[in-house]
Amino acid sequence: MFIKVFQRRQDGSEDFYRTWTEYKNGFGNLGSEFWLGNDKLHNLLSQGTYEMRMDMEDFDNQTRYVKYNSFNVGNESSKYTVTLSGFSGDVDDCFTSTTLNNPINNMKFSTWDDDNDLRSGNCAFSQNSGWWHKSCSCSNPNGLYLRGETSLRNEGLTYVPWRSGLYSLKVTQLMVRRVN
Repeated sequence: MFIKVFQRRQDGSEDFYRTWTEYKNGFGNLGSEFWLGNDKLHNLLSQGTYEMRMDMEDFDNQTRYVKYNSFNVGNESSKYTVTLSGFSGDVDDCFTSTTLNNPINNMKFSTWDDDNDLRSGNCAFSQNSGWWHKSCSCSNPNGLYLRGETSLRNEGLTYVPWRSGLYSLKVTQLMVRRVN
């Protein structure tokens, strides 16, 4: 099966606190840490129906994943609005859940210089990342690489339902696969 990785964090070698234009075009090194680019991601997803999976690893070498049977990202005029459905995984869902705070489903992408979240402040600025923030997110895979426990709430590579907002993960990888 064809799998396309569109985000990878693994060692902190790449700064993900970037501008709208950088997230639009993509950055980093495909052999280590990178963001494919919102334009490229939108164009890829426009070719069919795709599922998305996010793999995570902590500094105790435990792993978790979340998967969505349907994943799409709009074009730049939609501010790259993300839509997801069909959750499965071995940790609670925070991207589409209506019982957990700040799911990202139907959110526009935000960066420090283009704030599209629903909060009065700028979540991308306060959480040091570009992402589909709502009122600041329950996950921040593009945050600072902080290496485990931290006092900087939701500023690291976080997935709140698993390791909380005070733990920065070791590895995150987001990938898509065409299903038709």
